[in-house]
Amino acid sequence: MDDIKLYLSMLAEEYKSLREESKQASINMFAALRWGAAVIGVVIAAGFTQWNKQHAVVFLIFYIVIPILSAMTMFLWIGEAIRFKRVGDYICLIEQKVGMIFDEFKCKYAIKKKWVVLQEQIENNIAISHSSLDLSDPLAWEQWLKDMKGGGITEGHLAWVYKIRLAFFPLLMFFSFSTGTYYCLTHPRFIPKWLTPVVSFVTKTKNNVGILILLSLLIILTATLIIIVIGRKLDVKTNPIVRNKHVIKE
Repeated sequence: MDDIKLYLSMLAEEYKSLREESKQASINMFAALRWGAAVIGVVIAAGFTQWNKQHAVVFLIFYIVIPILSAMTMFLWIGEAIRFKRVGDYICLIEQKVGMIFDEFKCKYAIKKKWVVLQEQIENNIAISHSSLDLSDPLAWEQWLKDMKGGGITEGHLAWVYKIRLAFFPLLMFFSFSTGTYYCLTHPRFIPKWLTPVVSFVTKTKNNVGILILLSLLIILTATLIIIVIGRKLDVKTNPIVRNKHVIKE
């Protein structure tokens, strides 16, 4: 009995530490969005203040700087999202370990048998979709989130919310590229002689503006493709796990 208590206490500590890490990853995701949007907003404002004044600055901001900042913010966000998912996946294992310990207890008092009907009543009364999980386990939150994903617009892991947040920065990049292209098409492609030699070399000819356009497209498409590939790996619905005689089966 003491061994079981020790095992459960160690699981509880592990669960708490992982919950803290999950919380920190979520905070970091919001911070990446907040600070990324703030910095990009300042840069966009700076670009518009130079509209019709310094052509080179406008080209560089809208073709290069904003796409790079957006890509960096996306990668910071997706890095924390990966961390968030890894923690959630492992918490599912801890939840199963705890549930396995209580299998004998639940069998002795017929808790699982009594719970099936009660769970269905609760789900009906609070108007949520029926979960295929055995929620009589002491810990089932992370598994419930994964099982309910896609069951309703407000149920389980809200993948659509994360997709909207992640899509914000590719949209910013395409907005920036469109703005730079509009400027390029409606203004003469030259720069004042008083600009620095480096900036003058970048934008003083049509060919160099074309290089900026191609480089901008490369940054935008590469970053977007990478995010789509990684995002698809994160957007996975986990099948419920069913224990049978203390053996975990998928």
